[in-house]
Parts: sequence; C-alpha cells; structure tokens
Amino acid sequence: MQSYLDVSMMIVFGTAAVLLLFILISFVISNRRCNTLEKENLKLKQSLEKAVLELQEQVKKQGVSVDSLERKSRTFDSSMSYATQTLQDLIDKQRSMDTSVDNLNIKVEQQKKEFQDKSVENQPIYLAKTLLAQGMSIDEVCQRTGLPSYEVTMLAKVNNYKVKPLTIEEQARAQTEKFFSKGSDSESVQEKDSSHESIEPNPLPPHHVANLKARDAYGISAKAGLRRPRYR
Repeated sequence: MQSYLDVSMMIVFGTAAVLLLFILISFVISNRRCNTLEKENLKLKQSLEKAVLELQEQVKKQGVSVDSLERKSRTFDSSMSYATQTLQDLIDKQRSMDTSVDNLNIKVEQQKKEFQDKSVENQPIYLAKTLLAQGMSIDEVCQRTGLPSYEVTMLAKVNNYKVKPLTIEEQARAQTEKFFSKGSDSESVQEKDSSHESIEPNPLPPHHVANLKARDAYGISAKAGLRRPRYR
C-alpha cells in the first residue's frame, strides 16, 4: 500500500495537471477569439479608413465648390457694384446735362430778352423802363423817350413801378394820345383786311411788328389783350 504522502502527491499533481489543461484550453480558446477579434478589428479599421478617405474627398470637393461659389459671389458683387456705380454716374451726368441745358435755355432767353430790349425798335421802351425804375414821373419819361403817356403808364403797371400820380394835364394828354392811337389801329385793321383780298400776301406792317416787339418788351404774350388804363 502506498503511503499517505504518495497519495497526497498524486492528488496534487493530478489537480495541477487538470488545472494546467484547463488553462491551456482557455488560452487556446482565448487566442482564437483574439485572432478573430483582431481580424474583425482590422476589417473595421480598414472600413473606417476607407470611409474617412471618402469623407475627406467629399469635404475637399465641397470645399472646392464653396470656393468656386465664393469666387462667383465676389465676382457678382463686384459686377453689381460696378453696374450700380456706372448707373449712378450716368444719372449724375444726365442731371448735370439737364441742369446745363436749363441754364443754357435761361441764358438764351435772357440774351434774347436783352437783345429785344436793346434793339432799335425797343430802345425807347428799354430807356423808359430804366427811367421808371429810377423813380422818374411819367411826364418826364415821355419827354425823355418820346413815347406816349399811355404806353409809359401801361409799362409802369406791367412792371409794378412806383410812379408819381398823373396830373390833370397829363391825364388829358394821355386820353388824346389814346384816341389817336385808336384811330391808327383801326386804319391798320382796314389795311390788313384789304391785304387779305389781294392775291399775294403782304408782309406785316412795320407798326404791327413794332407792336409785337413792344409786347415782348413789356413781358405780355401776343394772345393777351391790352387793357386801357382808367382814370377817375
């Protein structure tokens, strides 16, 4: 019979052998699982790397598209700014041209008015307006210019000149001049009617031309009627 020590040693070695066997089996199983996990991890890593590369390519493409859109946007903004500035310059030039044309028209009208006022036919009227502006009386203006008193009176009323009131003698002389002027006007109307009956039209009579130029000098349109001054 074996001794107790031998039995104990056999039990210990048997138990150790069984434990080593279990450990070996566990190690083999764990190694296989680790290999499987490593393979799966490698595949996953490759998939992730591939996905990252694709994502980076997409990001690059999107970046290129964004840069292109930004360049187009900057180009469009610069074009719009240039077009707006050009349009504003054209508007300013048009306004400047309109202002220049208006100023030129005003100057032309003023020069035309001055030329008409300073013409030979309207020289007495121009002198009468100057004398009335200086404050001379109607009688003095008539003596200086040779114009009838009713024309000087009408000229003073049209231009709002302040003159001295007429005396009785001046009023009587004005009525006489108006009477003679009315007779001359009726004769001119008869001459005009007779001229229409002829075959060839005659030019305007000199006194009618002078009358039109006088209206222009007074600032009265050709269609407006002349009202005779009333004296009380």
